[in-house]
Order: sequence, then C-alpha cells, then structure tokens
Amino acid sequence: MTQHRIAAVEALEYPTLRVTFDDGLDGILDLSDLIADGPAFAPLKNEAYFRTVAVGAHGWTFGWNLDEQGQEIDFCPDATRIRIETQIVEDLANRFDRGRIAAA
Repeated sequence: MTQHRIAAVEALEYPTLRVTFDDGLDGILDLSDLIADGPAFAPLKNEAYFRTVAVGAHGWTFGWNLDEQGQEIDFCPDATRIRIETQIVEDLANRFDRGRIAAA
C-alpha cells in the first residue's frame, strides 16, 4: 500500500479545506460534522483559528497546534484520502445518474 503525504492544505469557505496530496490528488474536506459533534474539535468553531491549519513535518499529518504536544488537532493522511476519494467517486456517480436521466 502506498502511503501518501500531504503536500498542501488550505482553508476555504468555513468549515472546508482543500487538501492536496504528494501525487497531485486534491479534494475538498468538509469538517462540519466533526466540528458539530466532536468536543475535541471545539476549538475549530472559531473561524480565525480554523484558518491557521498547517501541514505537519514531512507531510505525515495536517491540522492545528502541531508543535504543541497534547494540544494538537491533527488528521491522518490515509483516512483523509479515503474520505476525499469516496467523495470524488460519489460525485462522479451522481453526475452519471443525472446524465442518464437527462438522456432518457
């Protein structure tokens, strides 16, 4: 299994991020559900703080407060990639279905 690293992360319209991997794949990660439901993510309710997202050392993670052990909020590249790839496939399937209905 190839382990991909994070090449870049950018805060977009709150609470979404554009995550780019080392192989060029990128996608939008919506953190609405985590921020709403997870007490560990409560600091991300502050939009200014949310915008301080950064890539960790060597691209093995991304998140907030990465240099403050015990205070960091970080995300695994593999789980993030699965979430983004799933969203890409779902978007393509939805576009295909809409195209079939329009052509029928």
